Amino acid sequence: MSIRAAILSSDQMKGIFCLILAGAILAFTDGLSKHLTGLFPPGQILFFRSIFVFIPIGVMIWRKGGVRSLRIVNRKAQLARGLVAVVTSFMFILAIRHMPLADITAVMFASPIFLTALAPYFLGEKVGWRRWTAVAVGFCGTLLMIRPGGDALLWPSLLALGATVLLCFRDIATRHLSRTDDANSIMLCTTACVMLGGLSSAILGWRTLNLEALGLFMLTGILQGTGQYFLVAAFIFGEAVVVAPFRYFALIWATLYGYLLFGDVPGSDTLIGAAVVIGSGLFIFYREAGRQR
Repeated sequence: MSIRAAILSSDQMKGIFCLILAGAILAFTDGLSKHLTGLFPPGQILFFRSIFVFIPIGVMIWRKGGVRSLRIVNRKAQLARGLVAVVTSFMFILAIRHMPLADITAVMFASPIFLTALAPYFLGEKVGWRRWTAVAVGFCGTLLMIRPGGDALLWPSLLALGATVLLCFRDIATRHLSRTDDANSIMLCTTACVMLGGLSSAILGWRTLNLEALGLFMLTGILQGTGQYFLVAAFIFGEAVVVAPFRYFALIWATLYGYLLFGDVPGSDTLIGAAVVIGSGLFIFYREAGRQR
C-alpha cells in the first residue's frame, strides 16, 4: 500500500469515527431533551439549550479566524432555514416527550427518502424509477414504525413524521446556502432563530430555573453544538460514500440510551420498519453516489 493510500485510509477512518461519535453525542442530547420535557415547556427548553449551543459555535468561528470569517450573503435563505428549524424543533420536542428515543430516531431516518421525493420539484434533480421505488418502500417502512391505527399514540408519531419532512426543506435550504454562505454562519443564524423562537413562547408561561436545571441546559446545549461539529468534521475527513452509512449507528445509541435512561425497549414493528427505512436510504445514497461518479 502506498503512503498516499494509507493517508486516505486514515482520513476515512477519522471520518467514520467522527460520525459514530456525533451519533452518540446527539442521541444523548435527545435523551437529555426528553428528560427536560417532563420539567419545562418546549419553548423554554429550546431557548436555554440554544444559548449554550453558541459556545461550541463560537469556538468553531474563532478557529476559522473570528467574526470576520463569517460569510452571510443569502439572508432570505438563512431566515427561511431558521424558521423551518424553529418549527421542526418544536415538533420534535413535543413528539419526543411521548415517544421512545429509538422510535423517534428511526422515524427521522426517513429524511433522505423524503428529500429524494422532493428533489425533482425543489432542486431540479432527476430521480429514476429505481430511487422512486426505494422511496415507496421506505415510506412503507415509515408507516410500519408510526403504526397508524395501532395501540401507540398516533399524534406524537405524526409530529415526528412532520418534523422529518421539514428536515428535508431545511436540507434543501442548506444546499442553496452552501453556494454562497459558510457552515459557521448557517449554524449561527439557525441557532439564533431557534433561540428567538423559544423566547417568543415565554408569554405562555415558563417555570423557574434552579442550578440543576441550568446545568442540564448547559450540558445539553454544549453537547448539541459539539455533536454538530463532529457531524461536519466527519464529511471533511471522509468521502460521503464511505462515511454516510455509519449515520445509522445513531439508532444503536438511541436504543441504548432509551433503555438505560427510560427503560424503553423498541417493539418489533419499529425494528422491522427501521430496517426497511435504513435499507431504502442506503440504496438511494449509493444510487446517487453512482450517478455522480
